[in-house]
Amino acid sequence: MLLERAGALSSKISSYHKLKSTADEAEQFLTRANQFAALSEKLARARATLAKLAEAGVETGFAVTEGSGYAARARTLREAIHANPTTINNPPFNLKHEFTDRVSAIALEGEKAALAAWQSYVAKRAEFGADDVLSALAKIPQFRPSIARISQIRTDVGRFGAMLPEDPKGAISKLNALLVEHEAAWRALAADDIPRSVVAFIRSAASSDALLSAYTQDVREWLESRGLLDAFRIKLR
Repeated sequence: MLLERAGALSSKISSYHKLKSTADEAEQFLTRANQFAALSEKLARARATLAKLAEAGVETGFAVTEGSGYAARARTLREAIHANPTTINNPPFNLKHEFTDRVSAIALEGEKAALAAWQSYVAKRAEFGADDVLSALAKIPQFRPSIARISQIRTDVGRFGAMLPEDPKGAISKLNALLVEHEAAWRALAADDIPRSVVAFIRSAASSDALLSAYTQDVREWLESRGLLDAFRIKLR
């Protein structure tokens, strides 16, 4: 009787160890699966972002120099796991340092390159010049409504470069509309009691297209009388 009980207990212990071993392996497989899923999502997200920017005409110049090598390692690992699933716990190379960490870094660099390219694109499209001209003109009551609108448009444009848009093409369409509105706001800048030559100079100076000939003595005297001379600079190109 005692021997029978001992034998039954031994059988139960053996079954327990087998189940525990199976459960441990399953847990290890799940851990690896989650790691690869997260890595895959990160890569897919970076790739999609770069593709959307390219389709919208925003070049990033991003390229992976060692991409083929990592792709080869991925194939090697896939084939090894297909032949023997337990290989995932003893891969043919250092999985963390030679694959997952580096592939993750590539995805991160892709995202950084995408953001930098987008910010550069917005900055080039919105070269408004220094805001000191706006600050100076805002002191003139007749100009305040127009200057307030121009300042708001510049703020809205600035937001476009703060983060990557989900839809670059749509964002560029909105950016184009704001730039057109910005130009129209400057063209609309006027006041009945301010000389036309002064208004014309201010408009052209705001777009960086002012000719030196537009800077007449009358314009200078008007600007000087209102303490606005220092708000304008001559730039040689």
